[in-house]
Amino acid sequence: MSKVLIVYDSETGNTEGMAKAIEEGVNEAGLEADLRRVDDTSLDDLTAADAIVLGSPTHFCGMTGKMKVLIEKSIK
Repeated sequence: MSKVLIVYDSETGNTEGMAKAIEEGVNEAGLEADLRRVDDTSLDDLTAADAIVLGSPTHFCGMTGKMKVLIEKSIK
């Protein structure tokens, strides 16, 4: 079964709500969803997934610092 990793950062709960809706859709499609906050996500989690969905609120047209750090770590 394909595993979809859904990583999100949320300050007010809006992005978390969207991430949970995506998780529900992934499960309904018959795939395995793994929903995680960005703080609880490791590089091993990223490499173990068949697909990755990232969600973040925006600040001045950019993602949160936590999400940016995770992405930057993953490309080194």
